[in-house]
Amino acid sequence: MEDISNFCLSSNVRSILRLLLSYNIMMKRLLFFALILCLSLLYGCGGDKAASPSSRTDSLSALHPVYDLDSILEAGEIVVATLEGADTYTAFEDTIIGLQYALADSLARYLGVRLRMEVAADTAEYMDYLHSSDIDVYALWLDSATWDTLPVTPSAPYDEVTGKQWAVRQGAVGLQQLLSEWGTSALCDSVEQRLFSFLRQRCLVRKNEQSPYISLEKDIISIYDEHFKRAARSLNLDWHFIAALSYEESGFDPNAVSGAGARGLMQVMEKTAAQYGISDFLEPRQNVDVATKHLKDLLSEFSDIPDRYERLKFVVAAYDCGLGHVRDAQSLCRKDGRDARLWQNVSSYCLKLSNASGYRDPIVKYGVMIGEEPVMHVIKVLRRWEQYVGHLPTLIPSFPGDANAVDSLAAEGRVSAQQIATGTRPHPKPSSSRANRFTQGTTILGPNDPRLLRVQGDTTP
Repeated sequence: MEDISNFCLSSNVRSILRLLLSYNIMMKRLLFFALILCLSLLYGCGGDKAASPSSRTDSLSALHPVYDLDSILEAGEIVVATLEGADTYTAFEDTIIGLQYALADSLARYLGVRLRMEVAADTAEYMDYLHSSDIDVYALWLDSATWDTLPVTPSAPYDEVTGKQWAVRQGAVGLQQLLSEWGTSALCDSVEQRLFSFLRQRCLVRKNEQSPYISLEKDIISIYDEHFKRAARSLNLDWHFIAALSYEESGFDPNAVSGAGARGLMQVMEKTAAQYGISDFLEPRQNVDVATKHLKDLLSEFSDIPDRYERLKFVVAAYDCGLGHVRDAQSLCRKDGRDARLWQNVSSYCLKLSNASGYRDPIVKYGVMIGEEPVMHVIKVLRRWEQYVGHLPTLIPSFPGDANAVDSLAAEGRVSAQQIATGTRPHPKPSSSRANRFTQGTTILGPNDPRLLRVQGDTTP
C-alpha cells in the first residue's frame, strides 16, 4: 500500500509540474505578443511622422543605443579608419605622415582621447571597415554616392578641392555635430601647413660645410676626390659631377645629418645602405659606394630619357626627393600633353605636388612633397658642376616661372628660344683639355698624378 501511495503522490507531482511548465510557456508567448502589439502601436499611432524612417531609427536606437560621442569620451579612445597611402597614412622612416592621419591626430587631441588608427592596405579591406560597427570615424575623402550604399553618415571635414568629406558611423549624431564644429576649412589648412612645415624640417641638413674646392687651378676639389673618381668610372660620368652632387648634399661633411635621417657625404639613408648590403655606410668611402649603386639604379630607371645629360637632371631630382615623386610629376606633365622627357617641363609639376590640386590628383601615387626642394637641388648641383669644369654640355634649367632668369640668358645670347623651350643646348665636342678662367695656362693633373691629394689610408685605384 505504501508503494502505491508513493506512486500516486509522484504522479500528482509530475502532473503539477507539467501544468506549471505549460503555464510558463503560455506566459512567455503572451509577453512576446504583447511586445509585438506595443511596437505596432508605436509605429501605427503617430500618423505620417511616426511611420517615417527617422522615427523608426529613433525607436530602434532606444532599444539599441548607438556608440556615440559620450561613449567615446567615457572610453578615452577614438577609432579612426583610413586607407594606406602617401596622402593619408604612410610610414616615413621613423614617423607616420599623411594629411588624414594628421587630421585624425588633431581630432583626438581636441577631444582629449587616445587615437587608434585602423589602416586598410587596399580598398577592399576599407570596404570591410565601412561595414564595421567598431569604427567611429572614417578619415578618407568619400563622395556622395557612398552615403546611399553604406551604413555611414557624412561629416566634416570637407575637402574643397574634390568636394568629398569624412564620415561617421550611422546614427552617431553627437559625434557628427562635434566634427562640424571642429573640422572647419581653417582647421584643415592649419593642419596641412603644419604637415608641410614638418616635411621642410626633414629636408634640412645639419652640416659643417667645407670649402667647395681646394684648388681649381690644380683640379683638386676635396680630400675625397678619389672616392668621387672611383664612382664616376663605375657610372661613366664626369667625376666633377659626383663631387658637385656631394657638396650640395653635405658640404663635404662626412658627419652631416638631415632631418629625415640621411647621413654622410652623399646623404645616404640607412635603409638604402641595407638595400645594397652595406652596413658601415657612415664611413666616407662606403657612403659614396652606396650612392654610386643608387645612382646607377636611377640612371637605369630613367633610361627612357634619350638625352644622357637631360637624364642627369631627373636623376639628381630623384636622388633628392625619391623616384616616385618624380614619376608623379611626369604623369601630371603627360596629362597636360607636355613632353615629360624634358626636365624644364617636369620641374613645374614638381611644384604642383606641393598643392592640393596637384597631389590629390587621382594619377598621383606618392602624395605631397616640398616641390621646390628637388627643383632647386638640380639647379644648384648643375651650377656647382659648371663652376668646377667651366662649361656644361647641357643648359642649367631656370626655376619654373622665373622669367627674369630666362630673359637674361636670351639677352646674353647664351641660348636660343628653342633651347630655352627644351632646356637643352648643343653638346660641345669633347676635347683633350678643359680650360676656364681658373685653369688657363696651367696643366690639368691626371687622376693618377702623385701630386694629387689622396685620402689617408686609401690605396685602392
